[in-house]
Amino acid sequence: MQRDVHLELALVELISSRICHDLVGPVGAVNAGAELMGEAGVSDSEALELMRKSGMEAARRLQLFRLAFGRGGNNVDGPTVREALRQVFDAEGKVTLEWRNPGAVDAAAARVILNMVMIVRDGLPFGGAITVTGDSGEAIHVSATGKRAGFRPEVLKVLDGAGDRDDLDPRNVQVFFARILIERSGGHLGYRHENESIALIHA
Repeated sequence: MQRDVHLELALVELISSRICHDLVGPVGAVNAGAELMGEAGVSDSEALELMRKSGMEAARRLQLFRLAFGRGGNNVDGPTVREALRQVFDAEGKVTLEWRNPGAVDAAAARVILNMVMIVRDGLPFGGAITVTGDSGEAIHVSATGKRAGFRPEVLKVLDGAGDRDDLDPRNVQVFFARILIERSGGHLGYRHENESIALIHA
């Protein structure tokens, strides 16, 4: 397969933008906590607690990104993915995650599942419930329900296989990345988009 260097560069730029966007909040909060130290009316313990919570949030998000986009994801297993997601969702308190009969999940499938769950989570603006069904030997479904659940138009464009490199942005680059992972293994990424119910299907 001929390399598309321009596409590869675009993916690096957009994935980097996505990571930076998601880390600006917690890292900024750590800095804010440091600035509050010694301020009148603010105890050092309050500032330290803000810094601790924000630092842990940044670390959890970095772990997800490392597994989803980095080389660490090449050797990840199902339990590692479940634990990384559990830590993020438990701390967030807005999403529940259930794995139904996942069976054995190899590294390739685990990485794909992680990306699928992260994409579906982006489609739950008010939180909700996410369910993972399937394993490496059968179709994998990642479904979600919640208030106003839905895929954004720019995400649907990538899921439909329409558009080109110019249509990619930090909000939909993960969908494109997941599609590449799945198609590289001979699979297909499908989806379902209904009223307050969405799903990604790796078949």
